[in-house]
Amino acid sequence: TKNRDQIRLECLRLAKAALLLKEKAGPKDVELSDADAIAALRGEVKKRRDSIETFQQIGKTDEIVKVNAEIAVLEEFLPKQLSEADLEAKVRAYLAEHPEVNHAGKLTGAIKKELGDLADGKMLADVAKRALGG
Repeated sequence: TKNRDQIRLECLRLAKAALLLKEKAGPKDVELSDADAIAALRGEVKKRRDSIETFQQIGKTDEIVKVNAEIAVLEEFLPKQLSEADLEAKVRAYLAEHPEVNHAGKLTGAIKKELGDLADGKMLADVAKRALGG
């Protein structure tokens, strides 16, 4: 549909601008690395997820639909991240091997180091807190 194409076009323009800003922030004549590009796009997704929370609080459902569509467009260009269930399985397996870990921050850090970009940071922190009973 035309509306969906318009959202896609606007979103891709914003993503391109975010990548250009990230590139200009780095050293001159150095191409943007894949890791930096992924970080820039993940930042755009995070901004939109934060916006959704705000829109939910003020009841702007039409904006939530638009922002979710933008997130879907951006995620097409990002490596697939683990689902919450898969993440929880990884956390529980890690805890089984490392029963001495009893702090959510340490657990989150260790898993993030192991999984890298496969894990969403906020989701991982929530899963770690639950796994430790807090």
